[in-house]
Amino acid sequence: MELKNKIVVVTGAASGIGKAIAERFAQEDAKKIICADKNFYGAKETADKINGEAVAMDASCESDIAFVINQTESVFGPIDLFCSNAGVLVGGGIEISNEAWQHSWEVNLMSHVWAARHIVPRMLRRGSGYLLNTSSAAGLLNQVGSAPYGVTKHAAVSFAEWLAISYGDQGIKVSLLCPQAVRTAMTKGLENHVASIDGMIEPEQVAEACIDGLRDE
Repeated sequence: MELKNKIVVVTGAASGIGKAIAERFAQEDAKKIICADKNFYGAKETADKINGEAVAMDASCESDIAFVINQTESVFGPIDLFCSNAGVLVGGGIEISNEAWQHSWEVNLMSHVWAARHIVPRMLRRGSGYLLNTSSAAGLLNQVGSAPYGVTKHAAVSFAEWLAISYGDQGIKVSLLCPQAVRTAMTKGLENHVASIDGMIEPEQVAEACIDGLRDE
């Protein structure tokens, strides 16, 4: 997939990987990049930098995700690429509250499910579309010190695989992003964590890998 003239939605676009992805997509001459984030002002900073469009969106809320999809397609046209990138990290294990587990579940997995629920039928009618879902190396390995993160990121990997299996022969393409330790606000203070044993990479490096991965499909 080439990004030139494409309409793209990036969630979690206020900072970190989402911000870097949005900025890198702009360099590929994407037609319009929708920068969605719970932190609207951060999303607007990203959008203003790339002549994109900012929208407030809580990734733990299905109606917010549905609104972003409906608004984007109504105003700008069919979404070519939807990037479910928003994520949360909470430390701890079996002692973590049900509320914290539920929030991790909603943001790290269900946001992907909800996005697919509302965008895949539209893509199927068009016969084409691309989903880029952010999981983590924790979804392939695990996360020392955070049970909710490891568990929900594993689920995100499984769901992306399910999407590819179920819709791949109907024109829907799926890529899955699984970086290890990335230098973002989420990982601040974890520079010496075991996940960073091989060092930390910059969000811009992740964004470049996304371009390559999308190009190679």
